Amino acid sequence: MRIQELRRKRSYYEVVTETAVYEIDGRLLEQNGMTAGGETEEALLSELHEKSRRHRAMQRALYLLDDRDYSCLMLYRKLMQTYQDKPLCQYVIAALVQKGLLNDARYAEKLAEYLVERKHYGLFRAEQEMLHRGLDKTLTEDVLEQYADTAEENLPEVLEKKYGKVLTDPKDYRTREKVIAGMARLGYDYRSVKAAIADHFANETDEEDEA
Repeated sequence: MRIQELRRKRSYYEVVTETAVYEIDGRLLEQNGMTAGGETEEALLSELHEKSRRHRAMQRALYLLDDRDYSCLMLYRKLMQTYQDKPLCQYVIAALVQKGLLNDARYAEKLAEYLVERKHYGLFRAEQEMLHRGLDKTLTEDVLEQYADTAEENLPEVLEKKYGKVLTDPKDYRTREKVIAGMARLGYDYRSVKAAIADHFANETDEEDEA
């Protein structure tokens, strides 16, 4: 098969033949002595095309992982935006998992800690965030179970910080419902928030009595 043309792209060459166009890295062209006008085998072109795309996709994945953490599904979706090639993207994800560079359990642990201990989300909001990032529901629930006590301890602090200034009248039920809705958006359940509000007013009463 005759190579009709080599078209330089940013990170590879388009190798044009009578029947197809192959995307091949320059180093592989040089290693195999391929030049415009030269003769080669179609099977070799296909092999080098696949090697080149895998190499570039892997480099792209490593670049993304260097910037931030990803779940397997998140990174797969990100790669698909660029390559639109399911087998290629699946190959890269599997290779990264095998090398230990991609690990959903490890990512879930770090994300749960960030969401509950640093963002102070309740468990429901934390679960939704983790599922949105492509993590398995069972894995998410198992990891978040470890943070149930932390979330419960965070609730009064979050309530005071965000809504302490507006919770001034225990008979102002409209404000109370707004606060409950706001805390629900942060992932805290109705019953726990209601109890925390009751504690808030009880503490205010105690402080007034002491004064």
